Amino acid sequence: MMAVVRILSFSSLALVLLHGSCIADGYLEHVKPVLKARCYACHGALKQESDLRLDTAASIRSRSDGPIINSTRVELSELLVRVMSKDDDIRMPPEGEPLKPEEIAAIRNWIAAGAPAPEHEEADSDPREHWSFQRPVKADLPTGDGIATENPIDAFISAKHRELGLTPVAQVQKSLLLRRVYLDLIGLPPTGEELRTFLADESPGAWTRVVDRLLDSPHYGERWGRHWMDVWRYTDWFGLGTQLRNSQKHIWHWRDWIIESLNEDKGYDRMILEMLAGDELAPTDSKTLRATGFLARNYYLFNRTTWLDSTIEHTSKAFLGLTMNCAKCHDHKFDPLTHDDYYSMRAIFEPHQVRLDSVPGQIDLEKDGLPRVFDAHLETPTYLHLRGNEKDPDESRVMPPAVPELLSTDDFFVEPVALPVESHSPTQRAFVLEDYLAAAQAEIDTARKAVVASKATLQTASALNPAKLSPGKLFLQEEFDAANTDVWEAGPGEWVYADGMVTQKQVGATRRYLRTREEHPADFEATLKFRTLGGERWKSVGLAFDSVDGREKMIYMSAVKPGSKLQVAVNPGSGSQYPRDGGVARPVTTDTSYELKIAVKDDLINVAIDGVHALSYRLEHKREAGRLDLVAFDAIAEFDFLEIREISSTRRLLESGQSVADDPELLALKIAVGEATLAAAELNPAMLRTALAADQAKRNSPAD
Repeated sequence: MMAVVRILSFSSLALVLLHGSCIADGYLEHVKPVLKARCYACHGALKQESDLRLDTAASIRSRSDGPIINSTRVELSELLVRVMSKDDDIRMPPEGEPLKPEEIAAIRNWIAAGAPAPEHEEADSDPREHWSFQRPVKADLPTGDGIATENPIDAFISAKHRELGLTPVAQVQKSLLLRRVYLDLIGLPPTGEELRTFLADESPGAWTRVVDRLLDSPHYGERWGRHWMDVWRYTDWFGLGTQLRNSQKHIWHWRDWIIESLNEDKGYDRMILEMLAGDELAPTDSKTLRATGFLARNYYLFNRTTWLDSTIEHTSKAFLGLTMNCAKCHDHKFDPLTHDDYYSMRAIFEPHQVRLDSVPGQIDLEKDGLPRVFDAHLETPTYLHLRGNEKDPDESRVMPPAVPELLSTDDFFVEPVALPVESHSPTQRAFVLEDYLAAAQAEIDTARKAVVASKATLQTASALNPAKLSPGKLFLQEEFDAANTDVWEAGPGEWVYADGMVTQKQVGATRRYLRTREEHPADFEATLKFRTLGGERWKSVGLAFDSVDGREKMIYMSAVKPGSKLQVAVNPGSGSQYPRDGGVARPVTTDTSYELKIAVKDDLINVAIDGVHALSYRLEHKREAGRLDLVAFDAIAEFDFLEIREISSTRRLLESGQSVADDPELLALKIAVGEATLAAAELNPAMLRTALAADQAKRNSPAD
């Protein structure tokens, strides 16, 4: 009987041990990951709020202020009570969503089983002890047999090979080696000639000479500049239309600085200083100020906090290798960065602003300018935003400017920097005044030329403007009150006189016309008033001249859709021709009254519609004596006035490309305006010098 009991006891013990092992595995699989994700930020290696650490089962069981788990009365366990509470002031974790039911159940089962855990469970190490937060220590160079000595890096690699019993691969063939170094240093493959030269060079130092030559190449800065532009988040400006919303216009100046700095072998430490403080290191040196494009690039139009958040985030990523984003709302969960660290970092950048400075030779900042930063509001305080909410600042204390405490080796001092007046008043720079004076002089020259041109135009305006000329001899004036067979010979068409006009009522692709019985003057001006009422397709109405034996020249307006136009056509007897430069597209509609004015002198034609010049065309076909035709082609059209007058020998017409002559009275007014503009422009240089002197005097006067 005793033996049986012993056997049962040992079996029960085995089941208990096996059960405990399973629960321990469940702790690692289901409990510890939840604690790590939701609790370690406040109760882990970095921070132990309420003297509570949850990164090992032992620390949970052995809290100095009393245990937070109770395996006999599980539901009274403080750990379970806190994660299950509906009260936001009690519930843990205090931020984010509550734990899921299955996560709470896993914790409950684990507590009920006695909170088992694997033996020798190790606590998380203090993040402050991570190698990345330790000062670099210069290691002794490995020595000994088989240790490479050509380069210190090779020595460490050789030592590690020997330690691990590894054999390095053989030296790569020279052609592949050359290709690799070309692509690595300048981003371009070697040319055939460069490859042949290197393969043929067996002299000592051949490899070193290639590397030195590539490092001296301007392509080196271009290739590695692309890499650093990615790290530092280079981007051109963008916005809506011309409105700047992100980054800065002409930010390419910073791009050029990156490339030039790499090609000049500028130290990385100096590059960082220039990007963060170039405006203080070299306040009047435009070449250095370009570097502050790193900060200018973070500009954001709509929200200052978003702008500064971006500045803090990417300054820390670019130069510290840290992501500080989490600390905007709370202490960092894993890195030793606090909520205070974030806003102390912000305080460093709080005063800075962005502007565009003029560059030599250009006063239009839309065309070019230097984007740079400067301190604008030194008195602006920085407040900690509770839970990262900018609308809920903690104004009970002003955050001092400082780098994260973890990275600080000395106290952070803010010292005033004396800046020359040119740095905070860029208009004081000599080249700016010179450029504005040059622009003012160009404005004077332009205004003077405009006055001279207007006066010259006025001298010829009478010859070009028919309204100011005596009317030529009248050849024909017709108001179409009734048919006048002494003047007109009717051709095809149905011509009906009524209500003081004549209407051609037939449609179709047939030329309908009324033709004068007499030949018209060689040089003439015709004024025709008409209205197109309809047609099947072309709806073309106009006037033909030099009509004789089937030959003619014609000017017409066509209401065809699509493609309405004003057109010169020529029929030399073999069919109509439509020269490309003899037509212009323009709206022509039915049921609209038009006044078509046609002036013909020698082989030059001018056409105006409703008093506005529309076309100049020089005929390529010889003029000849002929008669005038009133023409309607596939058009129902009303004609209510026609006047034909001779043109005097002194009358001038516009060549193609010439502007329409202005009215002499308007020209006189234009000259007066031009002279006033010139006078104002001539005052600008003196005004610029006076404004500069006043600004200088204001800055030099003692403070009140």
